[in-house]
Amino acid sequence: MDFQAQPEVYDLLILGSGAGSKLLAWTFAGQGQRVAVVERKYVGGACPNIACLPSKNVIHTAQVVQNVRRSEEFGISIDSFHVNMSAVRDRKRRMVQGLIDTHLALYKQSGAELVIAQGKFVGPKILEATLPDGTKRLLTGKDVVIGTGTHAVIENIPGLASAQPSTHVEALELEVVPEHLIVLGGGYVGLELAHAPIWQ
Repeated sequence: MDFQAQPEVYDLLILGSGAGSKLLAWTFAGQGQRVAVVERKYVGGACPNIACLPSKNVIHTAQVVQNVRRSEEFGISIDSFHVNMSAVRDRKRRMVQGLIDTHLALYKQSGAELVIAQGKFVGPKILEATLPDGTKRLLTGKDVVIGTGTHAVIENIPGLASAQPSTHVEALELEVVPEHLIVLGGGYVGLELAHAPIWQ
């Protein structure tokens, strides 16, 4: 770190833009405080981008598939149909982009500054933010919050890594319906993917 550089000073500096972080940012910025949020990739965190809301979007498609399969019960004859996973994925992506746009609008409305960058601490309450173009900003806050959330990992289970499994992130980006699906883990996204009738 260049110790001659003077960091930009904020009342509140937040690393990560997930559920708790964004609400803090919007609330305190709305009260007139100078707030910056440094986010590496997912505006709004995992839920609107790669977890609970995208999985529910896919689940909704799965419910429609189940209704089509049961159409004879309602007096509707359908000779055949297939699931176009590219279209399912694109519908999910449109929903995600809409959520991102909503988040960006709320940042602008509140006055909180959203900095898309890789952040790392280089001193007490001093964050170095590396922007996508490689330029760096030095930020500090009277108060600092770390809200980096969680990320998908491949557990250290014998043979699992060599099987090249997908995490929920890749599973929500599938282009074709898999012939078989095994879900390890009973979290909310795992349960939703496991019971979705789109795979059957």
